[in-house]
Amino acid sequence: MMPEIFLEISLVLGLAVLAGFLMRFFCQPLIVGYILSGVLISFILSNYVDFELLKSFSEIGVVLLLFMVGLGLNPGLVKEMGKVSILTGVGQIFFTTILGYFLALALGMNSLTAFYVAVAFTFSSTVIVVRLLHERGDTETLYGRISIGFLLVQDFFAMVFLIIISAFSKFSGAGAFWNSFNLFVLYLSLITLFSFLLMEYVIPKVDKVAAKNNELLFLFSLAVCFIIASIFRLAGFSMEMGALLAGVLLASSPYQREIASRIKPLRDFFLVIFFVFLGFNINLKSISLYWKEALAFSAFILIINPLIVWVLMKFLGYSKKTSFFAGLTVAQISEFSIILLIMGASLGHISNEIVGLGTLVGLITIAVSSYAISFADNIYKKVKPILEIFWLEDNLELNNSEKKFDIILFGCDRLGGDIMEKLKKSRANFLVTENNPEIVKNLEKKKINVEFGDADDWSFLESLPLNYAKLIISTIPDKDINLVLLRYLKKIKSKSAVVCVANFSEHAKSIYKEGAAYVVMPHLLGRKYIADLVTRFGSDKKKYASEKKKHLHELKFV
Repeated sequence: MMPEIFLEISLVLGLAVLAGFLMRFFCQPLIVGYILSGVLISFILSNYVDFELLKSFSEIGVVLLLFMVGLGLNPGLVKEMGKVSILTGVGQIFFTTILGYFLALALGMNSLTAFYVAVAFTFSSTVIVVRLLHERGDTETLYGRISIGFLLVQDFFAMVFLIIISAFSKFSGAGAFWNSFNLFVLYLSLITLFSFLLMEYVIPKVDKVAAKNNELLFLFSLAVCFIIASIFRLAGFSMEMGALLAGVLLASSPYQREIASRIKPLRDFFLVIFFVFLGFNINLKSISLYWKEALAFSAFILIINPLIVWVLMKFLGYSKKTSFFAGLTVAQISEFSIILLIMGASLGHISNEIVGLGTLVGLITIAVSSYAISFADNIYKKVKPILEIFWLEDNLELNNSEKKFDIILFGCDRLGGDIMEKLKKSRANFLVTENNPEIVKNLEKKKINVEFGDADDWSFLESLPLNYAKLIISTIPDKDINLVLLRYLKKIKSKSAVVCVANFSEHAKSIYKEGAAYVVMPHLLGRKYIADLVTRFGSDKKKYASEKKKHLHELKFV
């Protein structure tokens, strides 16, 4: 038996690797390649691969995926998300579910199937979006942080839906709805109590002992995941629910990062098999039955989902560019979408063909949205005139357009905030521009001269008193934004000294070439500062303690 399993896995991984290289060549997510390799196996090589083997490996992949999601759901993240991520995340889930439900009904689905499809297609892929944002270098931008925030909100609600479906499946034959609901609440209460006792009294002590050896910590984490998942399976719930809970139990561990880094490669391996298995389940019958529905839902996700986010963020006061870029990140479905549909099919609530529909929609939306996010700047330039019809921010008269300022500061988040405090203390005559409405409101309360807008918006720049400024500081580490600013200043023949920020040497060279007086590179300055610190203090702990005291004081304002 072992040689056959080995050969089958070799075949699956070989095809997945080839498909992965092909996807990289066409700048597509690897997930699309994995699913397509499963389709190829299904149509051509199905006699050489055992269906049950793929299914078993894919189930392990789902368990490890949900374990990692639970591991990342540290309650402290809720504070970091902020109001906009929570409101946008919840609002998008609500409106997409309602509109998706009526679209499914219009396409001839029954109410239960329509509900499953609407809820499943609400969620976007955190894994894919974070990877694409990282490739663009946008994880720390305003829209990047907001997007990651509302994707985490989606993950939380996906977890809740999975738990509810799993719990009610236990009582599907119990009779009345309220009887099932009461049993669900009772079981959930017992699970919560059990989890609290484990988290408070058992896991921290065992965790501390296991952490002394990396191998033991890895095995302990896997054991917690699989044992709790198995307990839930034996109790009649789903393994996915148990894996999520296992992850949450370890989320508050001081060794959470170490656990995640060691589990991740194993999760990725089994997830590859999971996506191959999804492709394996796509058959000609699913395509022939639901190709019209797949196109309709794909169009809905690619167009309506971003529109919902744009409208919500416009309502919250964000600029058209920030809203547009954030909206593009929800133009695909998630791994959770497929998992939710698979659970529904396993319970007999929906047909297996609907899982095939979901996989087709996933293929289309993941492929198109990947291009959209990767080439967001070019797309934005094309649609900007249309957006300006709905965003009236450019037509509003600015409060400080007629005043003269010696210094204009672009960006007041993190680095810019510290610079602003220094300018304030020196009583400098300065103006701040910022594209985060929350920061703008706070600055207005402090009686700071501030204007709301994007630094690369030509019409916004035209409304600013840039001609009178002696010094212009851009704390935005985006090459394209800084180049737009410098080109505008060159056009109006500004004599201001311009200081910019860049994270890469090539970007710094481009900004210098466009006329910047100086380009700050934070990591380069940090390197010089450390070298200077070591030269001055050597191994004198007292001198370091004095510098540490100053640093801790500064950190209060970061």
